[in-house]
Amino acid sequence: MKKASKIIFGLALIAAGILWILSIVGVLGSEFSTKGWWTLFIIVPCLYALFTDNNKVGPCIGICIGVLLLLAAREIITWEMMWQIGLALIVIGFGIQLLFFKKCSCHGVYEEKIISRDGKDIRHIESSFGKQVLSFAGQNFEGVDVESSFGSLTLDLRDAIIEDGAFIDLEASFGGVTIIVPEGLAVKIAVTSGFGGVSDNRRTKVESGTPYLAIIGKVGFGGVVIRN
Repeated sequence: MKKASKIIFGLALIAAGILWILSIVGVLGSEFSTKGWWTLFIIVPCLYALFTDNNKVGPCIGICIGVLLLLAAREIITWEMMWQIGLALIVIGFGIQLLFFKKCSCHGVYEEKIISRDGKDIRHIESSFGKQVLSFAGQNFEGVDVESSFGSLTLDLRDAIIEDGAFIDLEASFGGVTIIVPEGLAVKIAVTSGFGGVSDNRRTKVESGTPYLAIIGKVGFGGVVIRN
């Protein structure tokens, strides 16, 4: 089944590429539009994962998002309608889960491990589909790599031990990340965002000094909030 799905979606990608080329050279005529073609990079992998992965929730959400983006890009629906329909689908999804699935957890999927990098112990955290609150109180904090999607993640560093410099490297999508920092800690922010943003809500903003915390990475369709 996995091999057959791979062949099918491989042929689908090839066909899409051929149609794209024919449209560029004018063979298909002006009535053929390639608007929203980039959504295939969301829809096709999610379709493939739907048939090959044990977890069906993520691929289904990805397909819905891809289809909504395609409809908006082709001006079938407005961008405002896209967000409203997306939120409605999320509500429907939770309703279906409550009705037809016995186990319903708000904690989602979470995995954490320690890796050694440049002589430092770096945490690698993966969090999705739920709400996670992580406190580093009393712990020596040198850095963390975060992958968060379709959920809420809070990193509490108020009582963490930061001796010199530390970092948070974010890769967040379709969700929110809240970073709570201690008063007086210098924070350097270099996060790129697409369809999202970073809000610095610290009461006292210190930009330089030692110790410091560097917040880097990228956010898509989500937001990062930094506060004390």
